[in-house]
Amino acid sequence: MHEFDLDAEAVRQLGYRAVDLAAEHRAGLLDRPVFGKVGDGAAAFDEPLPETGQPIAQVLATVRERILPRPFGNSHPRFFAFINATADPVGIVADYLAATMNSNCWGGDHAAIHVEKQVLRWLAAILGLPEESEGILTSGGSMANFTALATARRAIAPGVRQDGFAGTEPLVVYASEEVHNCVDKAVDLLGIGWKQLRKIPTDERYRIRVDLLKQAIAEDRSAGRKPAIVVGNAGTVNTGAIDPLEELADLCAAEGLWFHADGAYGAMAAISKQLKPLFKGLERADSVAADPHKWLYVPYEAGATLVREPGRMAAAFQRPAPYLVHDPASPVRGPVSFNERGPELSRGFKALKVWMGLKHHGTSGYAAAVEHDLAMARALADAVSGHGDFELLAPPVLSIVGFRYRPAGCGLAEPELDRLNRQIVNRLVGSGAFFLAPTLLKGRTAMRVAIVNFRTREEDVRALVEEAARAGRELLC
Repeated sequence: MHEFDLDAEAVRQLGYRAVDLAAEHRAGLLDRPVFGKVGDGAAAFDEPLPETGQPIAQVLATVRERILPRPFGNSHPRFFAFINATADPVGIVADYLAATMNSNCWGGDHAAIHVEKQVLRWLAAILGLPEESEGILTSGGSMANFTALATARRAIAPGVRQDGFAGTEPLVVYASEEVHNCVDKAVDLLGIGWKQLRKIPTDERYRIRVDLLKQAIAEDRSAGRKPAIVVGNAGTVNTGAIDPLEELADLCAAEGLWFHADGAYGAMAAISKQLKPLFKGLERADSVAADPHKWLYVPYEAGATLVREPGRMAAAFQRPAPYLVHDPASPVRGPVSFNERGPELSRGFKALKVWMGLKHHGTSGYAAAVEHDLAMARALADAVSGHGDFELLAPPVLSIVGFRYRPAGCGLAEPELDRLNRQIVNRLVGSGAFFLAPTLLKGRTAMRVAIVNFRTREEDVRALVEEAARAGRELLC
């Protein structure tokens, strides 16, 4: 029989080998392209199902040669494409230890459940939510928003669980046109339907127009529909814009609507005393989505849903089953049944990396790192503004900058500018020097840079501007 149960020394030696690979990988990041495109090397991954196993040293050698040199790139200081943070080594170790325990975190009186319960209390404190708020760690912002909106739907339309939407007035969800597309997915999957998702235009700072939101709510009420949920952005993925959360909280209180804040990107910046005023009103939300795997720099996956009123999540997700623990006298019963706070029963031990990070760095350490990322974004915006061939389309509110190449004196039409900026992005990514992404800002193609990386330095953002300018000139010649 093939051996699975290794003795302590064999496990130790296996760990040493893996640690050496991790350290080598991190040390060599700057020697490789930012984005590890596989391309023509895809055939190396195309092999038949193994029948006979290989020695672990051989397997690790394959990982070293084929896999580690081709990362997505978000540990590199010049990765700017998406809001994917670099991983704190403390979190890497935490994930290894969590996998060692291999806890199923649906519930029970074991350490992982108590750690997650504590982490959620800490996250609520960072966001300014009441101590009694409850929550759950999720895979990321998409599932965090889905979980929150499912909780809201249950609170607003409790009969839907039993009867579905048949015979009920349509629920309406409101969000800005800059909202993350996971909200579209949630509205679809929750049976509310895209026809009942109102995308409200934004102002010149990419924030929801509250006057138009009020108008839309009034029109829906007059038409016999039921205004139900307002989603406020606490840092959009496109520009980092923060909706007027205090105004949204006032409006939802006056109209009797559920106020959900999507802070998957931005909300954890409230850990900084300097930045917390930007999120005034967040503490009044009925639910919040936030991602520790962004601005707490823990490895994927770690999102979070927080809900203000205790019991709301269980009302949405509780479904007793005879094979789970119900006996009040059972020694297995623990402080939280997380399977009653979300759709999953099987759940990994995500909380340990968040707990260890907060224990090690403290809020002051994280605040300094977040403020560093914002400083890098401002440095990039300054470099763009000081260069005659660029225009700044979205000045940084947090750590996202939107800009485009517009060469002085060329007089290019808008479609030509759009095409040129996409070409510049593709050239920079293809060269391996940078990884950034194009986007649309008020219908104009822009280069979008998101900085959630404690490794990024001013020379990296200045080099980006110079390289983008050089690529633009070469493409025009």
